[in-house]
Amino acid sequence: MDPYDYNFDSRSIPEEDLGDDDLAQLEKELMPQPNDYYGVLNVSRNVTPEELKESYKKLCRFFHPDKHNNAENKKLAEARFQVIQKAYEVLNDPTKRAIYDTYGEEGLQAKWEVGTKYKTSDELQEEYEKQAKKEREQQLENLVHSRGEVQLSLDASGVFDPYEPPVFAGFGQPAPPPKKGPFHALTRLQTQQLFMRHSFETQVGPQTRAILGGSMLSRGGVGGGNIIGTIRHTFSPKLSGEASTTLLHPRVLAAKMYYNPSSDSFVNGVAQTRTLYAPPVLTMTAGRRLYASTTGYVTYRTGEWSLLGWGGDVSRKMDRSSAAVGIATNKKDTNYSVELQTGIVASHIAVEYTRKMPRQIQLRLSGVISTAGGLTASVGGDQKVTEHTRVGMSLECGVPSGVQVKFRVSRLGQKVVVPIILSPEFDLRLVFFGAVVPVSIAVALDQGIMKPRRRRQVKEKIRQLREEHAEYLAMRKQEALDGQKLMQEVAGRKRSQEESKRDGLVIVRAWYGNVEKLGDALDEETELPEDVIDVTVVIQALVNESRVTIPSGHSKTNILGFYDPCLGERKQLRIHYRFQHRLHVVTVEDKAALICPMRSHLC
Repeated sequence: MDPYDYNFDSRSIPEEDLGDDDLAQLEKELMPQPNDYYGVLNVSRNVTPEELKESYKKLCRFFHPDKHNNAENKKLAEARFQVIQKAYEVLNDPTKRAIYDTYGEEGLQAKWEVGTKYKTSDELQEEYEKQAKKEREQQLENLVHSRGEVQLSLDASGVFDPYEPPVFAGFGQPAPPPKKGPFHALTRLQTQQLFMRHSFETQVGPQTRAILGGSMLSRGGVGGGNIIGTIRHTFSPKLSGEASTTLLHPRVLAAKMYYNPSSDSFVNGVAQTRTLYAPPVLTMTAGRRLYASTTGYVTYRTGEWSLLGWGGDVSRKMDRSSAAVGIATNKKDTNYSVELQTGIVASHIAVEYTRKMPRQIQLRLSGVISTAGGLTASVGGDQKVTEHTRVGMSLECGVPSGVQVKFRVSRLGQKVVVPIILSPEFDLRLVFFGAVVPVSIAVALDQGIMKPRRRRQVKEKIRQLREEHAEYLAMRKQEALDGQKLMQEVAGRKRSQEESKRDGLVIVRAWYGNVEKLGDALDEETELPEDVIDVTVVIQALVNESRVTIPSGHSKTNILGFYDPCLGERKQLRIHYRFQHRLHVVTVEDKAALICPMRSHLC
């Protein structure tokens, strides 16, 4: 392999990895943008003042109007030179550069906006209506927050471990087995429990919110429900609290307090009681940030207790005191927590790990060792399938709790959970069945349905953007061709200079776009597809002292002489050049840095 042949992975998101959020991000990134001043001057964002000035001088040699005698070229150079001067004026001023880096060109009080310049009045009206509709929906959502959950617990242990008592026809002779259909085993599926709850939250004051909710539980045809009212108030930026009560029997009163002494610490308290004849059960939690993304906490729960006879004899009560210490880490892609609890009735060690995967997938692993519940382990995950919908499943197994698989669907604050008991005892076969089969189904659905759907969405979105911004793209293309025309003379002169050197750098041919379609073609007469452009002149004009530098940190479509030939698709820059009388090839992805003939690298 040629030592200068390097291929870098694209930093853009592959089409098959795009979710709904990524589609919105793609649309934002592919919208027409003002000139990138760093791209205009062919420098990186961490450029020094000396490097900025040197690059500006080089571009002046190409585009200063006095460098061109032809009237047409002089007119083209004047337009390009104004853009270069404006970019240099901003980036050479530390204050303006800081504003530009933070707020973009709008922060500099630009006189024009590219986003609206190429839209008709009908398109602008449609866009404003969409924004107004979105604002109305957000206001309605802020007015009344609705949250709901439905949990249907099923017992499928009879499906996997059936028992059918023998049937006798008479005189002690067994009857012939009845005919069974293919779904006969599903008739043994039993409903174990149904739980439902729903709540509405609304603003009743500047710092006060009211929540009204209800819940019900049915098990074996017997159950009950209750209505819960809550008032939540923010006293100050550091202190907030809430009070709750059930409106039906059994009556439960609860009060919560949240206090943040500083940005690195917190104290939470909960008091809950079912009767006035005993002190409330108290739970206190105090925590502090230990590192940038790590928090430690301590929790103490009193359980049922008595005070000077108030509460009676609590020696027979089951709710006893406990203390716990834990640590939790919340990073960009991974979260984990570890908790150790010790108590009079029950103690446990609990570990939980969550990792964010590509395509809006979250993987969760957890384990608990408890003196009351034995050993329990869980593995599961969920995926965002639409903008507001997530689906997930988990497999829980333990000794002596058995094997259980749980399915979840959540959308706009509403959640449906279906736990299915596969076996009341630990069964390794069911663990395998409950893990492999659902994962296989999930992979099949993702590869067979979701992935093709995402690809179609991406292609359709790119097609719409190309049509919507056709005028803008045509203007960018013409600007690039005009820039190449102005650089033609300089590029020819530099090529002659480099050919006369012993270690001169001569650009044989350079392409930009979907260059994978070109294969290994070296012929200068190769006919280029529509999504590939010839940038030989641009690269040769950028050669300085037998080196050509294209920094990373901005899109190459912003460098004068380049334009985007395949909007929304992965692009590469391929250069065939001669150095030390040898032919070399270098290929880099869009947004990667190129220093040639030195080793290519990413900044």
